[in-house]
Amino acid sequence: MRTLVVIALSLIVFVAGGLDFRRIWVPIGQFGYQLNGDDVVVYVADGSPAARAGMLVGDIVDLPSTPPQFRYYAVEAGTLEANQSITFALRHDGRSRLVTLFAAPQVTETYYAAYRVAVLGVAFLYITLGAVLVLLQPNRMTWGFFLYCLANAPFTFYSAGLFFAYPWPYIAYPLQWTLTSAGIVGLLVFALCFLNEPLQGWRSSTLRAMPWLFAALVTFGAYYTYLWGWVGGPPGELFNRAYVAMPAVVLLAVMFLFVETYVRARGQDRQRIRWVVVAFGVNLAIQFAYNFLGIYWASEPLWVAHVMQLSSVMVPLAVAYAVIKHRIIDVTFVVSRALVFGILTTILVGAFSIIDWFFTDYLRLARLGTVAEVAAVVAFGLWFNGLHRRVDTFIDATFFRQRHKAEVRLARDAAALPLAPTTSAVAHFLVSEPVQAMMLASAALFRRDADGIFVREQSEGWSSDDISRLGAEDDPLLMLAQTERGPLSLFDHRWRTEALPTGPARPVLALPIMVRRELVAIVFFGSHMHGEGLDPDEIKALAGLQTGAAAAYDHLDAEALRRENELMKSQVGSLEIRLAQANIQPA
Repeated sequence: MRTLVVIALSLIVFVAGGLDFRRIWVPIGQFGYQLNGDDVVVYVADGSPAARAGMLVGDIVDLPSTPPQFRYYAVEAGTLEANQSITFALRHDGRSRLVTLFAAPQVTETYYAAYRVAVLGVAFLYITLGAVLVLLQPNRMTWGFFLYCLANAPFTFYSAGLFFAYPWPYIAYPLQWTLTSAGIVGLLVFALCFLNEPLQGWRSSTLRAMPWLFAALVTFGAYYTYLWGWVGGPPGELFNRAYVAMPAVVLLAVMFLFVETYVRARGQDRQRIRWVVVAFGVNLAIQFAYNFLGIYWASEPLWVAHVMQLSSVMVPLAVAYAVIKHRIIDVTFVVSRALVFGILTTILVGAFSIIDWFFTDYLRLARLGTVAEVAAVVAFGLWFNGLHRRVDTFIDATFFRQRHKAEVRLARDAAALPLAPTTSAVAHFLVSEPVQAMMLASAALFRRDADGIFVREQSEGWSSDDISRLGAEDDPLLMLAQTERGPLSLFDHRWRTEALPTGPARPVLALPIMVRRELVAIVFFGSHMHGEGLDPDEIKALAGLQTGAAAAYDHLDAEALRRENELMKSQVGSLEIRLAQANIQPA
């Protein structure tokens, strides 16, 4: 029964929302005006059917005097297809008249087909993820997230609401609002239960109030539909504002629940919920802006609405990441990379915009402008690596100082390593310094002894019960390390499962130290203290220690050989003196 319900709900929502895909070939009809909640005209597009009929800002659509079969279309200001007509009553300067309008086809951008495909893709990701979670692990939390996924998939349900004739729109809209209400309640249930099972205290009491909240939201939606699409007039605008404010209230409640969970979480759970907090916070804020602009910005460009709709993809990705117990990625790394590439893109687009304006609009030399743009492309290509490095350094030094300080510290350690006077100093730079600089949970150095066995020389985060010598079962890893000669991911190359630290201290990276093409040592690094893995920049910083350590071991081996040679020379000289004193000639 559970499987049947999940599949049925998923198909109903996907098909109903997917009906908008037909708008690629069959544009919807628009009359070119917009009403506020009290049915007062607040916008009339130039050249639209409404403008040609003489509609003006401030006119009032009189729904009670409008034929019932046209009321919904009059407040929607659109039809399922172009060239469909409606007749409604319009009051202007206190006088009422009947107006008949023929809908014009919606004008869309060139990328509209790609946008519709992207909408279906994001919606499929939403619904599939919610369905899979609730089927694999059915509980209150996964059911809540499933309902949220059904309601928050980036569908407008515009075509579904108008697909059949009157009175279908008055049935479809309350159904859509019921789905929206279930999504709001589902999101709150998900936020209450996420990393908090079993619920206790005020969370348990709040959960018991969710059915009452759902009933209140459905009642509000039914009355709002009746007032907005059938009766018209005040207090419709008041309900409009309540509709706009609702996402803001939900945003505050959900963010409070997630942040409170984050404050109490520890270890890997804390890192996982960071992504959920960021994704839901950004998405709910965008949803509030989407509702607000859709009602109060009549001439809103289509691309703005499209970007806002598709931005919701961050939620299923964040939740999928949070429930997959494999690698944990630090939020700060992703944010820093996004800032870097955002700045680089802005510089590139800004440069081309300035060139285009200066040569095309200001000097009116289009051909010279083309030459300048080609030159800019070549220059940008030549300078890209240096510019990327400078922007990356600036972003890390300004906004992510801890990461930047750790990278600078390890770079200094790498430069100082060749001067290490003892092997214990080398071990300190390879183990203690990375652990302190990057706040790692563990690190261990295994160095080859005279018998060719790799013995644990120094470690942090490892216990006495963990392996102290690498045996025959570790030979495949040592062979890979000697072949790769660079950092080796232990996610991609599975190592032993027993006699190793657990949790964040479990090794995730192996760093081989090569001297004259021979593996003389290998260092194992764990994750960060809170469980997030090592990002590419941190791995690069650790790899910088490799060359310095190899030079240090080579230098120390050479010094040991030199001292041994000096000792042997001294011993030979002493023997020669003794033989001479005893009048014994060497054979």
